[in-house]
Amino acid sequence: MSLSRKNRVCDRCIRKKVKCDLQRPNCSRCSEAGLPCTYSAERKKPGPQRGSRRQRHETASAGSASVDTQLVLGDHASLTPEQDSIVHTSDIVSQGMMEDLCLSQGQIHEFESFSLQGPIYGSTPATVPRDSQNIYPGYSLTHEHERELLVHFFNEVHPAIPLFRIGRFLRKYDNGLTERNLLITMVTVAAKVLGPISFWKADDVEMCMKFLLETTNLETGSPDTHNSLDYFRLECLLAYYEFHQSPGSSSWMRTSRLARRAYRIGINQVDNPELCSAFDYTTATEDDIEDWRYLFWCIYCLDSYSNITVGTPFVIELENINTALARAPHDQVLTSLISVPKVFLPDDVEDIWKTAKDVVSSGIMVNYNLHMITTTTLRQAGYIMRLRAMGKRLPTKIETLKRALAALRLSLPSRYLNPARNVLGGESCIDHHIRLTNILHVHMANLILSIPPRLDENEAEFIQTWLESLEPCQNIVSVVEQWDNQHSPRIDPAICFIVFSALCYLDLHRRSAADPTAPLVATLDQGQHLLLLFLEQFSSMWAVPRLLIQQFRKTQSKSKDTPLTYAEVDRCLSRFKTPLHPKALERCPGISTIAPDLNMDIDMTMQFDNFLTFDLYGPGQ
Repeated sequence: MSLSRKNRVCDRCIRKKVKCDLQRPNCSRCSEAGLPCTYSAERKKPGPQRGSRRQRHETASAGSASVDTQLVLGDHASLTPEQDSIVHTSDIVSQGMMEDLCLSQGQIHEFESFSLQGPIYGSTPATVPRDSQNIYPGYSLTHEHERELLVHFFNEVHPAIPLFRIGRFLRKYDNGLTERNLLITMVTVAAKVLGPISFWKADDVEMCMKFLLETTNLETGSPDTHNSLDYFRLECLLAYYEFHQSPGSSSWMRTSRLARRAYRIGINQVDNPELCSAFDYTTATEDDIEDWRYLFWCIYCLDSYSNITVGTPFVIELENINTALARAPHDQVLTSLISVPKVFLPDDVEDIWKTAKDVVSSGIMVNYNLHMITTTTLRQAGYIMRLRAMGKRLPTKIETLKRALAALRLSLPSRYLNPARNVLGGESCIDHHIRLTNILHVHMANLILSIPPRLDENEAEFIQTWLESLEPCQNIVSVVEQWDNQHSPRIDPAICFIVFSALCYLDLHRRSAADPTAPLVATLDQGQHLLLLFLEQFSSMWAVPRLLIQQFRKTQSKSKDTPLTYAEVDRCLSRFKTPLHPKALERCPGISTIAPDLNMDIDMTMQFDNFLTFDLYGPGQ
């Protein structure tokens, strides 16, 4: 019996047992996956043919099924149906693994004792997927090891860059609908951050990561493939990793390309069907749309941190955002929360407190959405800092942001800015550290606003503002005092730039103190030690804090605790550049002091070498 051709489901959707929209020549699922869409002349039953799974296993074991080694990353157009079944096999996770992989707050403790370095694998390893061996150099994980790393990705890495709603992603993973290159990127990032791994050699992990960074590019390849949700997620992960592990022109450009591409297809306008072309509104479910929202806010954060640290304009503008904040937790479908009203960031930062009140009153994703709010205030402070570096006087903008921050503080829940964990309120450890990150954003914004004007313009105002800048520095120290380093992998390491800034300011305050023997000086010295220890904890995973520590200590060795006058502090602040600002290259010699294992751009190395050193002594000294 045959079906009408226009009502026939495509071969791939039949094989995957998923709904097909019957679009010709390619259905939306095949288009999103970048795979060929074919419609057979005769009707087929859903699912694989009888005995095909056993035959596929025997074929893979015999080595007869192979994937072309010249296949471009993300391009599966040349795959045969048999090879496609290997790439998207549903055997990767059994139904029994689903509950273990869905990491709700109550289950996180189950994985605390698991060690990636220990010899825990005694069973016979499963067959390594041949497509991974051929396409990804250095990748030779069994399905068992791949599953273990995926567990650790969601437990240890994902909270820092929450791209996925875990349960929804794992259902796709179990059904074989997850893109293979995205999956390999996830486990490779986890291996790099949490390594060394006993079952995956460090050289092979590095080889695979290098391949992913070099071959994944949003500016090349098929637009259909690179506009897919999974490909944007892949690029977000790589941008996140490269920014913190190899900061420089390459990582900055990767983030900029990612943000521009998001603009191009309207991910900043997810809730405006007229301007968003990322997906088809007529077929997309609320859960599909929510996945795109999660993607946008990750891009928003990457754009913020990248441009604040370099001192460049943001790609994403606040006035051009029409994407609602998240409404569904990572482990919950949106259909159960469909009545929850949408909350948007305001066009004017002065109204940010209203958004904060809406977020708190909804009671859903409070820390996550407040993170976007505090990031927005930090962006505005970074914008003011960039304009001040250009010599512009901005008293009105500064006062406006100060009022906005004051209103934001009052709109937050009681005790929210208290860095101590709210044990009586049932606050989990990870929620506590996400809240600490939000608090750091607020204190850093206040620190930027407390940068004094030039001494020769108003000496009394300079001294008063400079003394006031000590308060946000001490507030940052109070947050660090509450930090538990076991949660560091779960937090975006961009906060190291905040801690580094407070460390430098404390050093200037300590050296400019009127009485070097005063108790305050001892307190400042203790605060510096705490901030350095904080950076050292992150340096075990990321390159940026290692470099920040190295350069701060080099500055200290040159300064030899020389006391500073207010005029010298003024000169330091007038020469201040954000940590990754390339303009500092013009003021320093081409000296590289970077450790060989940091793998960072030479231009960024020179700039860090110059940071604070030329500030303190000036040219020719």
